[in-house]
Amino acid sequence: MYNYKHYYSIVLQGLADVRYRFITIDVGAYGKQSGGGIFRHSSLYQVLSSNNFNMPNARELPLPDVELPFVILGDEAYPLLSCLVRPYPRRQLTQSRRLFNYRLSRGRRVIESAFGILAGKWRIINKPIETSPDMADKIVKCICVLHNTAIGREGVDEASLLELHNQEGSFSTNIDAPERQVTRSNNTSNLRARRIRDAFTVYFNTDVGRLPENSH
Repeated sequence: MYNYKHYYSIVLQGLADVRYRFITIDVGAYGKQSGGGIFRHSSLYQVLSSNNFNMPNARELPLPDVELPFVILGDEAYPLLSCLVRPYPRRQLTQSRRLFNYRLSRGRRVIESAFGILAGKWRIINKPIETSPDMADKIVKCICVLHNTAIGREGVDEASLLELHNQEGSFSTNIDAPERQVTRSNNTSNLRARRIRDAFTVYFNTDVGRLPENSH
């Protein structure tokens, strides 16, 4: 299906760990679909919704009586869940929320860099894959496995990684990002998700949570 750039494409949606390896991927959605819509129909969403994803246990922050769960970082296209944190929309920004959005965008450098490493090493995904859609899906999945294997054996080239970070537009700050249309609910789960994000916001605005600007 045509995407917004007016050519046929399939989507690779991935979740990466701190070493730029893909933990889970979803391949084959149409390019015209939104990131949030693809996520809602993915196996990852089903596993998260049923609490069967192997997330680490909640940890206590270096603040009195503050314990927060591990969360997945997403951009503004994704829903806000108790296990998935997205930035605050632009119309709701305060100084503290702006700082939270900035910290979240820095955390998302990992997944942005993972895709950058993937595209830089496996050039076939930078051009039309002249095969059937089903075979293209299989090729992309194989590339992700090879990507993880190569990192596991060789590590990541720090010079290439620094170049990725320095590239203009290599990651989005999301500080002033507009809110995209995503499916929302006003149930208890959604309220808990907002409270978790607010708690992280409070933490990042404390002396303990403020990291040096040149840190990673």
